[in-house]
Amino acid sequence: MKYALLLALFVLQFTGYSQSPNEKSNSEKANDKMILTIFLKHDQSMTLNEVEEIRMGQGFYENLPPEGVSVVNWFVVMGLGQVAILEFPASKLSAVNLAIERTAWKAFTTEMYATYNLYPIIEHKLKNKSKIVLDSKPNSEKASDKLLLTIFLKHDQSMNLNEIEEIRTNQGFYENLPPEGTSVVNWFVVMGLGQVVVLELPASKLAAVNLAIERTAWKAFTTEIYPTYNLYPIIEHKLKNKSKVNY
Repeated sequence: MKYALLLALFVLQFTGYSQSPNEKSNSEKANDKMILTIFLKHDQSMTLNEVEEIRMGQGFYENLPPEGVSVVNWFVVMGLGQVAILEFPASKLSAVNLAIERTAWKAFTTEMYATYNLYPIIEHKLKNKSKIVLDSKPNSEKASDKLLLTIFLKHDQSMNLNEIEEIRTNQGFYENLPPEGTSVVNWFVVMGLGQVVVLELPASKLAAVNLAIERTAWKAFTTEIYPTYNLYPIIEHKLKNKSKVNY
């Protein structure tokens, strides 16, 4: 993991993702915290009740996230499993690793990726700057008529990042994604995967999102789109550590 994080820092410097003075002063918090994206993939040989029983037996909710670690978001991404995004000081990395190793090993296969919050860097390029924080109450009226999509934008590895940026600009990527009437929940660089965008939208805007991706992302990225569910409000009462932070 240490090498993954070093690689992440190198990549960010190399790509020219630079912050303006305003962005750098957004919060002191960002300077001493890191973000980790954790994929928790269910063992498909077990039912969800069996998985839940194992989690309860192993103390999953009492130990993840550990004390001093905050949840950014916790989703069910259909077809992939649970995706937990955590924020914490680097000193807590071993505690996160230990919590997963002790409590998730029998119910899930796990993958962890160093993550970077890209939204503040690209916000000025976006025509639609709608950004939201998800409702923390399950079954809220707002949530009932909206859906979430997780979009993986995987770079074409045959091109360098400057070439990809040129293609995105020429194809009107930032003017068209996200479309009007949709909002960004998160827009991250997940090291080793690419950009991961979570959008909230009315069902009526699904075609517009598909069209925007099809027209503006096809040459620079390979894309994957998954229906997504905000799991955090459902499991929050089970968590010993209820620290939640917004990006």
